[in-house]
Amino acid sequence: MLMLDARTLAAQLRQPHGEAALAVGESMNRSNGALNQAAIALLAVAPGEQVLEIGPGNAAFAPLLLQASGSRYVGVELSRAMVDAGNRHLAASGLAGRAVLREGDAHALPLADACVDAALAVNTLYFWPNLAPVLDELARVLHRGGRLCLAFGDAGFMRSLPFAADFELHELDAVELALRVSGFSVTAWRSHRECTAGNDGQQREKHFHLLLAQRR
Repeated sequence: MLMLDARTLAAQLRQPHGEAALAVGESMNRSNGALNQAAIALLAVAPGEQVLEIGPGNAAFAPLLLQASGSRYVGVELSRAMVDAGNRHLAASGLAGRAVLREGDAHALPLADACVDAALAVNTLYFWPNLAPVLDELARVLHRGGRLCLAFGDAGFMRSLPFAADFELHELDAVELALRVSGFSVTAWRSHRECTAGNDGQQREKHFHLLLAQRR
């Protein structure tokens, strides 16, 4: 369990750094495991597809995204510590030839136009004060017909988390509207509920939304 005050934990969740970085990465993997698996199942990567993950931490779930034959993966991550740890993990998993983590910001993705088939962002919306610039960037790198899966905490649930006090919380209908404005059509919605320990070690009922959208 991470023994960090709420404000320090919030800063680490946004961008793991310093001595706590690796422990924060492992904590996020434990806390978000079931949600990541649900989002990956909804995204349903097909053979040969190029996949983008925003904020993958140490890329613990990249192997699940690469189960389809010939699929390829790039993760864009703010944290240098997570990029280094993630690329070590990918190499150890025998995936270095198909997958890579790059240091970067979702507001300015280091990718060419229309080069991505499917994109995933789990628990990252809280660090986007304005959804439009990031969704516009995702629309830019996804080709027409490409898919985007967003997984994020229900705003009511998130308000109960002490470390989320400074997070930007987005209501479900606001996210759906922002997707449409940025050139996406929402094709599926799932509600994800579980009772498990969070990043602060506290056991609680969690409520998340998963949205699948298609680039028009």
